[in-house]
Amino acid sequence: MLANEESPISSKTITVWTEGETRLLLDKYASYLPDIGPFKQLKTKKDMWMKIGAEFDGKSWKQCEERYKTIMKRKKVAVENNSTSGAKRQKLQFEEELEKICKIDDSIEPAVKISSQCMIKKEVAAKEKQIKRKTLQETMLEIAARKEEAREKRHKERMEKAARIESLLEKCISENKPA
Repeated sequence: MLANEESPISSKTITVWTEGETRLLLDKYASYLPDIGPFKQLKTKKDMWMKIGAEFDGKSWKQCEERYKTIMKRKKVAVENNSTSGAKRQKLQFEEELEKICKIDDSIEPAVKISSQCMIKKEVAAKEKQIKRKTLQETMLEIAARKEEAREKRHKERMEKAARIESLLEKCISENKPA
């Protein structure tokens, strides 16, 4: 290799994404995603990435797209790890931003999930209600509260019956008393 020739490795520059830049990227993605479609402002995802890349100084549209893909891969790995029994929990970075994107993008969170045991439908309302699954502890507390309410109701009914019986007995005794 000649001295004035550049090696392919030296022509590449590595840019580090800061946390703020990544959050901004995810926010831009969430805001532009609904604008993609045949009769909308942006025709393809590539158009969206080009628009996002133009808003970042020193980052190309391809770098923005690759950063997004990297974050989604990390999310997938963390979710798979956290759903594995006995595995050490991995913290999901940029969780709020990714949740916001999942509400919009049905390719990430499909409307219907089917397994061999059940089918889960994603509720989509005007304000995009999020399905909240209860923890085991929340479910157990709810059951205990219902049982306690039922116990109190039965106790109240027994006390009312006892009071009625007592008043009937007093009435019978007062009617049968010799004058």
